[in-house]
Amino acid sequence: MSTLAVISDLHGNLPALEAVLADLERVQPDRVVIAGDFVNRGPQSRAVLERVAPLGFPAISGNHDTWLAALSRGAYRPAEWKMPEWTPVRKATEELTPAWANWLDALPQTLHVELPGAAPVLIVHGSPRHQREGMGRLCPDEVAAEALADVSESLVIGAHIHYPYQRTVAGKQVVVIGAVGCPFNGDQNAQYGLFTWDGREWHFEHRSIPYDHEPLYAAWRESGYLDDGSIASELMLLEHKTARSHYAPFMLWCAERGIPMTWQDYAIFAAERSPFTPPPTRVAS
Repeated sequence: MSTLAVISDLHGNLPALEAVLADLERVQPDRVVIAGDFVNRGPQSRAVLERVAPLGFPAISGNHDTWLAALSRGAYRPAEWKMPEWTPVRKATEELTPAWANWLDALPQTLHVELPGAAPVLIVHGSPRHQREGMGRLCPDEVAAEALADVSESLVIGAHIHYPYQRTVAGKQVVVIGAVGCPFNGDQNAQYGLFTWDGREWHFEHRSIPYDHEPLYAAWRESGYLDDGSIASELMLLEHKTARSHYAPFMLWCAERGIPMTWQDYAIFAAERSPFTPPPTRVAS
């Protein structure tokens, strides 16, 4: 029997990473693979890299990794780069030294994994063809089948969407694991996937690991991410407190309307969303 642990979407959350690493010590899988997104969305991008990179786990890059590496070199920066709505991304980018940007750039985008006696597995971040193409419930079967068309492995393990999801598409088993650092499934615990080969097939176990969030919240307060009153930073902090997505949907909502991100408009946006959306109150106090 072989065991494979896949962790992903660490997103600058060191306490969550430490909780998962402690759980891996207890579980002792045969191999650990990181499926990308080490950085951004949390206040400890460099600390996460410094903690996990020396462990030598095989890893691929996520969309936030390639994006921040490019931003750190001055590429793709918007005209509003110095505005408060870009504060959390700008601060996370500033945490990347040239050496860390090069390290992220050197990661592959997919990884073929073979354990003794087990069927091979393909690890991706989004889908086999793009880091940002998640394979969760919003991805139609025909789109997923197109993304999997050139894949020979019978099991494809992905991430990116920040919630666990399983499906079978075009005869292939697709498992998307939960996020370590910033889950969006309403569960504030650090989450990852454990896979066990029983001699015939792979079995997926979704693991949800409790941890103390106060050091994370303290890092948000002490790192300068909240100093300019940025609604973007506070919404990202709210994501950690609620395990729900707020920042990106609101940013896109504002972009579609050509309006700035303000708390007044967030109240309107929140009223249009699902009942899971919390009241639009400031959370950084």
